[in-house]
Amino acid sequence: MSGARAVFATLLPAFALASLVPVIVFAAAPMPGAIAERQHAPADGWAAQQGGTRGGALASPAHVYTVADRAQLVAALEAPAPARIVRVAATIDMSEGRPFRDHDDQARRGGVRLPSNTTLIGVAPGAGFVNASLLVAGVEQVIVRHLAIRNPCDVAPQWDPQDGAKGNWNSEFDGITVRDARHVWIDHNSFTDAPDTDDRAPVENGKRKQCHDGALDITQGSDLVSVTYNHFAQHEKNMLIGAGDRFTGDRGRLRITLKGNLFEHVAERAPRVRYGQVHLLNNYYVGERGRAVYGHGYSIGVAHASRLISDANAFDVAGASACSQLVRDPAHSPGVFVDTGSLLNGQPLDGCPHGGDAGWRVPYSYTALPASQVPAHVRANAGPRPGAGDAAGALVEARIAPSTGAPFVLRARRAANGDWQGASLQLVDGGKTLQVELLAARGGQAQRLKQIRRRTVPADMPLVLGFAADAGQLAALVDGERVTTALAEPLPATQALDWEAGAHRLLDLRGGPVDAVPARLSAQVAERRILLQAGDPAATVPIGGALGIEVVSDDPRIATADVVHGAVRVTPLAAGRTAVTVRSAGDPWAQASFAVVVGERFVAPRGATSVATHPRADERGVPPDTPLRLALAPGAALTGEGSIRVLRKRDGLLVAVVRPGETVAAIGPAPRQRLVRQHDLSIVDGELRARLPQALEYDTEYEALAEARLVRGADFDGARWRFRTTPHRPVGDSVTVAAAGRSHFRTVQGALDYAMSLPRAQALTVNVADGVYPELLYLRDKDNLTLRGASREATVIRAANSDTLNPGSGAGQEAGTPGLLGGRALFLAQDSDLLDLRDIALHNSTLRTDGHSPQAETLFFSSRDGRLMARNAHFLSEQDTLQLTGYAWFHKSLVEGNVDFIWGNNRAALFEDSEIRSIGDSARPDSGGYIVQARTIGAAEPGFVFLRSRLTRGAGPAGNLPADGSAYLARSPGTANTWDNVAFIDCSVGPHIAADGWLRRPAPNPAEGGWREYGNRGPDGQARSYGGFMLEREQAARLSTRAAVFAGRGWNPQP
Repeated sequence: MSGARAVFATLLPAFALASLVPVIVFAAAPMPGAIAERQHAPADGWAAQQGGTRGGALASPAHVYTVADRAQLVAALEAPAPARIVRVAATIDMSEGRPFRDHDDQARRGGVRLPSNTTLIGVAPGAGFVNASLLVAGVEQVIVRHLAIRNPCDVAPQWDPQDGAKGNWNSEFDGITVRDARHVWIDHNSFTDAPDTDDRAPVENGKRKQCHDGALDITQGSDLVSVTYNHFAQHEKNMLIGAGDRFTGDRGRLRITLKGNLFEHVAERAPRVRYGQVHLLNNYYVGERGRAVYGHGYSIGVAHASRLISDANAFDVAGASACSQLVRDPAHSPGVFVDTGSLLNGQPLDGCPHGGDAGWRVPYSYTALPASQVPAHVRANAGPRPGAGDAAGALVEARIAPSTGAPFVLRARRAANGDWQGASLQLVDGGKTLQVELLAARGGQAQRLKQIRRRTVPADMPLVLGFAADAGQLAALVDGERVTTALAEPLPATQALDWEAGAHRLLDLRGGPVDAVPARLSAQVAERRILLQAGDPAATVPIGGALGIEVVSDDPRIATADVVHGAVRVTPLAAGRTAVTVRSAGDPWAQASFAVVVGERFVAPRGATSVATHPRADERGVPPDTPLRLALAPGAALTGEGSIRVLRKRDGLLVAVVRPGETVAAIGPAPRQRLVRQHDLSIVDGELRARLPQALEYDTEYEALAEARLVRGADFDGARWRFRTTPHRPVGDSVTVAAAGRSHFRTVQGALDYAMSLPRAQALTVNVADGVYPELLYLRDKDNLTLRGASREATVIRAANSDTLNPGSGAGQEAGTPGLLGGRALFLAQDSDLLDLRDIALHNSTLRTDGHSPQAETLFFSSRDGRLMARNAHFLSEQDTLQLTGYAWFHKSLVEGNVDFIWGNNRAALFEDSEIRSIGDSARPDSGGYIVQARTIGAAEPGFVFLRSRLTRGAGPAGNLPADGSAYLARSPGTANTWDNVAFIDCSVGPHIAADGWLRRPAPNPAEGGWREYGNRGPDGQARSYGGFMLEREQAARLSTRAAVFAGRGWNPQP
């Protein structure tokens, strides 16, 4: 497992610990909102277009203000600042208890004018305004969120005898007025007249002396506005978009999105639109025609030159039976209203007036909930939710123009006591390497939790550094990809986040829930580059994430780049190096870049090969998954240039190219594949090995060609030979794998691919001959598979993989999914049941000294309710050897490792009559490590049970043994939502285990009773306790048989 246990604590340089100017805070207590206050307008709205709406997200900590009264609010809004965040921590009465004398006094004291680059956000329950009119006028980049707004009551309404047949009272002040403003986001607020509802107003001139104007009016050239998840209630003239027919300058502006809003007992104008291009998405309307107060008149006013597109809105309006009662032109110059999928009182909204061609299309991607789901969804989400974006699942991203020098440090989660968690980014090795660190500080001491390094791209473009916090896990991201993670509980984000720019320049900043951040964009290449050769056919680079992309090549003389079916096609033209940049058409944050290195043209060998090959020249019956191997002279090494190619002989079709360097491998069949970084070309023990990117066809002749320039130091002139694949496909309930000789497959993955082509429940045994198989494995959605070796000692699947190379536990992904999610395990078994591993060894050869993030599972069994059996099997790594979910039974097996080498979010894992061997740590020779880190998903689940097993020690890869008393039975991740359920029963315990064998830093969950012992014996054969909860005989019996341990699954596996 990752986390402090795999961490070395280092005191960071002063720049990482120095505080910036403290936040200006007027309220005494820290408030939630430190991440939500940096959130940008969501991508599915007009406010996200043309650069997006960030409000005050770039405010420095010195310009983050917490206010609780009018004086503090005015001071915060008038203070000079290029950007500001104003946290509202109370209900602010702008009259300060002194009634307004007249209209001018109300305008002066009750007006709240918001400057550009401002976020005004409620951070406490009930935070908001009374006797206030918020004005967003002549400005841009303004966000108003999570406020409870009582619509202001004009103290001096004016009588207009010309208004209607009998005259009317007119008022001036709105809850919020948006006038001549751009890039505005109004989100999660509430607007209401209550308790001063219109029925309480006196009657004068035969009319109620109504004092309320609009709740939210958007007029006079305002543009690029999103209004989302607000609760409008008990109001008459609710929302005006476009002030009047004569305002012809509004044409082409007033582009506004209304999404997820609740209009409850709003009499009319929800909204009334002139000129605007308005998108109504998943709003919920509740009303009653004939209601005494705020009876429903109409909902949507389709007025002069308006063009409205409506998607899946829900109307529950008592007494309404036709769309014409909801949608109408309040005057006599209607616009256009086009609806799809809306419901009126549960029935399709048909026969709407003012239909036609809206003349525009929604420019952003969006997903409309079915209208039947809208009422519950909106009820659950509309209105103020202060602090909602700051819990686990929150993300902070900084968009940076990088430069060599001091790192950029992002302190993303800051607690009131000064502790913080975050990430840093630095260009090292003269700018050739990007170094990213995951950081935490407690009590003034900063720790580096993880460090990862990646090749940089020679392109002058920004990078996005991110920090995410989920329950029990922290993550650092680069351009949206999780590059490393660590186990730690997120700190409460109560203080304004801050940063130290170092040698870099901060371009933008945003935060919020992970699902609120627009989808990222990633180019699925390894080492941020691809290798090609001049004159080759175009190569396709899959792009994950954004739907609409744009691409440019820095030097089209070397390679051109264009978009084809959502991927990037790169055509190499001449030797050299260039960079390709991919950007989202709708989100400037979504970007990716990679280098294109074009080598000299491929030069085919002239004659037949003079070296030994596999397959042999002219060999027949070759399995279609065969790798290519060439025997080389001693001293041979790869040059990093050239390639190996395979052509179909009958037509010369190029079917495979294998190049040096790190590449992206797609393991397993489509549509869900495991994508990992790996080297497909290597020299091992004097043999050149090439892994083909896909299986060949059956009964087909091929020609393989290896360039001379591939290898140096071996007098290699290239190789050219032919072979033919077998015509015989597998049949029956078993297949064979062997590195040579007759077999169905040459690779274990080839056999797994075949297994996944069969019906899920069909049983299959894969018999693997003795030999070493250097490959990563993937199995998904397949039950009843047995993987059986010829012997545990000599049938070995061995390869190096780690969190440094492929971050994360791992999962399959479909085409278009951003990132490379294949993970760090040697063998990933996902969503499978009754997987049986017998007489075989799996070895992840990663050393803890190899990289900066040495988590390296040998097996990740990722099946929440699936069952795994391992009989007479051997699993070896250093850190995190076995990660288990679901149910697992290990019988007479050997498990080796040193740091948390048995762990997982499991239900029940039984290690019966097995050997658990702690090996020497190559990175920390003085540490004996930890056997278990349980993250059992239920308090009543058995967790990890060791029955009649031997706890031994052995030499690690560096040759060292764990010292006496240096190893622990288990330690806790310190999480509250998983359980430390571990039991050792009738086990023999070696001298390497500490006398107090359970590490209680941090404390386990539960504090007592989760770590259990019974009948264990020390090195001398005598019974002894290691400090855990001692079970009674009856309690131990409930964990002493397979049937008992797996009772929750009704499973009793047999040897």
